[in-house]
Amino acid sequence: MPKSDTPATRRSARVASKAAVPSKPEPVKAVKVTKPKEVKSKESKAPKSKEPAAEPEPEAEPVAEPETAEPAVEEPKEDKKASSKKSSKGADKPASKDKKPPSSSGGRGALKEGQTLPKLTIEDNTGAEVDVSTLAGEKGVVIFLYPKADTPGCTNQACGYRDVHDEIAAFGYDIYGLSKDKPAAQQKWIDKKDLNYKLLCDPESKLIKKLGAFVLPNNTKRSHFIFEKGSGKLVDIALGVKPADDPTSVLKFLKNHHA
Repeated sequence: MPKSDTPATRRSARVASKAAVPSKPEPVKAVKVTKPKEVKSKESKAPKSKEPAAEPEPEAEPVAEPETAEPAVEEPKEDKKASSKKSSKGADKPASKDKKPPSSSGGRGALKEGQTLPKLTIEDNTGAEVDVSTLAGEKGVVIFLYPKADTPGCTNQACGYRDVHDEIAAFGYDIYGLSKDKPAAQQKWIDKKDLNYKLLCDPESKLIKKLGAFVLPNNTKRSHFIFEKGSGKLVDIALGVKPADDPTSVLKFLKNHHA
């Protein structure tokens, strides 16, 4: 037993104790491993704490607010009634408008083929009064209508009748122009273009409406009407004619009619 207390044995004991020191870091490593576990445990716990986030569901209780929207639905019903009243009133107005056009358009009561000129008094280019019903009798009459004196299209039409005047007269027909122009404007146009027939003035569109050539709101449709010689009856109606073609078409009709 005294040998165990020798310096050699003491050194070996120290060496053994020093060799045992490296085993200490192992627990340190174990600590590092346990820390992440704690973090994970915290993270795993965190979602559990989030579960109360479902509490906002009670906040959706204000959905009961649509109950207040019910009066808003009722209000449009009142508007619909008002709109229906307005629509009914609006429906009444068009009905009144439909009644007006016939009286001002000349569509109703317009002359038809076989009828004679109405008894109306208007002025000619000299300002003299003319009884329209006396224009056709022993001689026939061609009345051509135009929108306005001394305008390009109307001038072409009027000059065309001037150029075929003698040929039309040879069949026993007189020519009259008709528009809403006043006598002064008609006479000025006659002098300017050397027109060789008379122009009738109808500022109130009385004869124009009777012929069915009145156009709303206050216009005249370019046209012509031929009243037969001898009988005085209307034998040809042409509405919406072309200015340059109208005179020659009248001449062709007379040639065929009296062939």
